[in-house]
Amino acid sequence: MNDVEEALRRTFARAEARIPATPPDLLRQVTEGRTRRGRRGLVLATAMATCLVIWAATAVTWRAPHPSPAVTAKPTPRIHEPRIHEPRIVKEIAPPLEQALPSVVAKVPLKVPNGKAFTPKLFIDARTLLGYVAKKGYDPAPELWAYHLESQTFRRLAVIGYPIAPVDSPAVGEGVIVWFEYAGRDIRIMAIPATGGAPRTVVSFPAELDVDKVNGDTIYGVDLAVGDGRIFWSSAKSGGVNQVPVTGGEPSPVPGTKGLHLFSWPWAGRPLDGPGAMANLLNLSTGERLDDPAQAECNVTWCVTDSQAIRRDGGQVLDLPGDNPRSIVADRFVPLSQTDKQGRKASVIYDLAAARAGRLWMQNDRKASTTLYVSTEMIYFKRGDKWAVIHDPDR
Repeated sequence: MNDVEEALRRTFARAEARIPATPPDLLRQVTEGRTRRGRRGLVLATAMATCLVIWAATAVTWRAPHPSPAVTAKPTPRIHEPRIHEPRIVKEIAPPLEQALPSVVAKVPLKVPNGKAFTPKLFIDARTLLGYVAKKGYDPAPELWAYHLESQTFRRLAVIGYPIAPVDSPAVGEGVIVWFEYAGRDIRIMAIPATGGAPRTVVSFPAELDVDKVNGDTIYGVDLAVGDGRIFWSSAKSGGVNQVPVTGGEPSPVPGTKGLHLFSWPWAGRPLDGPGAMANLLNLSTGERLDDPAQAECNVTWCVTDSQAIRRDGGQVLDLPGDNPRSIVADRFVPLSQTDKQGRKASVIYDLAAARAGRLWMQNDRKASTTLYVSTEMIYFKRGDKWAVIHDPDR
């Protein structure tokens, strides 16, 4: 292997665990791989950007494959589920999502009033969705917008003077929206009121980076959370949680968080190999730590195996009505695939709170399925001229 090949190998190896999140307009048939770990820090490579984006689009593509059964609750305090099981067949494919689970589906326009495409990101509160507007590809001034579900109205919150990081890294809490920007080789955490306003700098500090004279340096972003009057962040490279008052001031490390990454406020943990999987969860507000059951991937309250969902405390076990659970979204929703006796296949969402599944769409080998985007607290996809956003309306 020559020097150039070796340099390329090192660059892609480093990037593999830190794929930059890409706006849905740039990718086809991509599931956004940031489940559970809320606002995963971006990685900025100063060279080979085009190659990395193409590679990332290929790496995070996911299609739900095979089958499933009906729902049965059987409380048992321990997890005995093997990680490998035979594909299962359901008696009936789940009914349409809007019919089975109408209260968890919000319809949001694809475009803001000026005609630009709107991309959902997270909820400011139970009825207000935060998203962004940006040109395809490079946009030197993306915009943050809010959509109110009840009044069905948009409001522009801010224009951001940075092309990538702000729209992919927001966090909300304490009446503010925060994000990070790259300023040279520094990280600059910015904030606006949740109702909108002029961006202000809360704190700035050197970014973690890998120096590579052949391919260019790699600059690591941060994961963000807001709570208890403070803004928290952890490096996308080495972890470790730091904090600063929402109003600004001197940053300081959070004791006992070395190597931990922010997950979803108030939790931080250690990333696992699975998509968005985290272990050793620590509550940054109370100091509580959660044990990790064996042979399961967990959110805060629920864990999943290949065929079951189990509460951490062992108080409830649900047989998943399908196969290939990939994640738990909002500590409630599990994407699955189903197959019936006729061999028909469907993509479904199973709601752990209601113990009920709703069908997203039937799978067709001759047609590409709709792109399904999965983040920490919601799932969204295009349905006609709207975004269908699956979220917990009680949060």
